[in-house]
Amino acid sequence: MTCSRERLESWLDDELDAAERSAVERHIETCADCAATAAQLRAQKAAIRSAAPYYRASRNLRQSIQTAVRAADRPSREKRWRWLAIAAAVLLAASASWNVLHLGSDESRAVATSHLAGSLFDNHMRSLVGTLVDVPSSDQHTVKPWFAGKLDFSPDVKNLDAEGFILAGGRLDYVGGRRVAALVYRRRQHVINLFTWPFDRHDSAASGAGEMERGGYNLVHWTKGPMACWAVSDVSGEELKKFRSLYEQ
Repeated sequence: MTCSRERLESWLDDELDAAERSAVERHIETCADCAATAAQLRAQKAAIRSAAPYYRASRNLRQSIQTAVRAADRPSREKRWRWLAIAAAVLLAASASWNVLHLGSDESRAVATSHLAGSLFDNHMRSLVGTLVDVPSSDQHTVKPWFAGKLDFSPDVKNLDAEGFILAGGRLDYVGGRRVAALVYRRRQHVINLFTWPFDRHDSAASGAGEMERGGYNLVHWTKGPMACWAVSDVSGEELKKFRSLYEQ
């Protein structure tokens, strides 16, 4: 089996037969990337289930549908059944639309932000046991040009050595299916991964500023002009916010 996000989604949704499920499960045991993707998809599904409100159909709607079902067996009322079915479908569609609208922009953004943060926490952890830098250098004039031709943007690489955040290099990484720049800094014995990429006005999860903590690791994010910046590390939250403040200058 080759790596396939679509196949992983089908596996998580129980859409595969026994042989296909077994093949996916064997593949996940030997493929760290697919195992991480499966974990992200599980987290996304759980986040959506926990954030999305559930509304029961009203008593009148249930009675209308039951009446329509009973009428379906009466040929003389075929025309009435057709109209009742249409009405029920309209009511169900309206109910679904109401649910989506009442999820709220803040809640949907929180779900998207949580999913994005989960991906970046995972990327940070993989870099610590895999490839941390593709271009090892403490010279910003070496790291920044290295990304030319590899990305459709030029990341802002800053030298913060004087403030105790030592540039260690950079690498290509992937977030949400797109290439991003990962700039690596060291704070004493700690590693800071700074993920950065351009976002558009529709990318609500990537915009804005905030902080979060997960399993002893901290994350801060902010925007600088058209760029989204997300820093992850096991340094304290205060030190990571200091890093953000210095980088924003």
